[in-house]
Amino acid sequence: MRVRRVFVDDALQDGRDIDLPAETVNYLRNVLRLKDGQPLELFNGRGRRASGLLSLARREARVRIEASEPSPTESVVPITLLAALAKGEKMELVIQKAVELGVTTIAPVETERSVLELKGARAEKRIARWRQIMINACEQCGRDTLPEIEPIRSLPDALATTDSPLRLVLDPRAARPLTELRDQPRPEGVALLVGPEGGLTEDEVATAVDHGFRALTLGPRVLRAETAAITGVAILQYQWGDLG
Repeated sequence: MRVRRVFVDDALQDGRDIDLPAETVNYLRNVLRLKDGQPLELFNGRGRRASGLLSLARREARVRIEASEPSPTESVVPITLLAALAKGEKMELVIQKAVELGVTTIAPVETERSVLELKGARAEKRIARWRQIMINACEQCGRDTLPEIEPIRSLPDALATTDSPLRLVLDPRAARPLTELRDQPRPEGVALLVGPEGGLTEDEVATAVDHGFRALTLGPRVLRAETAAITGVAILQYQWGDLG
């Protein structure tokens, strides 16, 4: 029987009883149809997981932690994904798959061709939704650490604050392929910039290069923004991370 996973913002110390929030109780009871006494796995989004048994009452639930451990599922190479804002489901898909692929930091950026514009309360609401998507992705893929999601910033601001030792920008016009990295030793961290639906402008790519980014292409075909982001991260994880 598959053991279900639930996010809990707690230190997850052995022997403790954890009271689950109301929305989690509703999810366990009415969506997953779990019963009293079933095993449950908890993770805290900070790199720790725990196992225990569910105690399910009429309106509340708790878990007695039987054992806990540090996460064994984090990638050996930190990856920051600078993802240009895309419309609704496309951006959510990129965030979901980035979590599954082990990205450490997600930095949403505004570019010249970004169709989506998010400011103020709308931006805060959207980031809260993205965080829930990340939690759900961690529950599904067995990851115990939530990536950091940065505030929405302009591309120049995002570039200026990126400090990863290796910085890459995907550009179908680039002369050199991403595969040229295959013989390079594992870096201490990688930043990957991916443009919006219409791509980055030549000036934006040039600005990225001025900030130490290397322009590389994924091949002869022009990929959709979400496809490029997912493919680029997967290649990096195969090259240096835990997919190789």
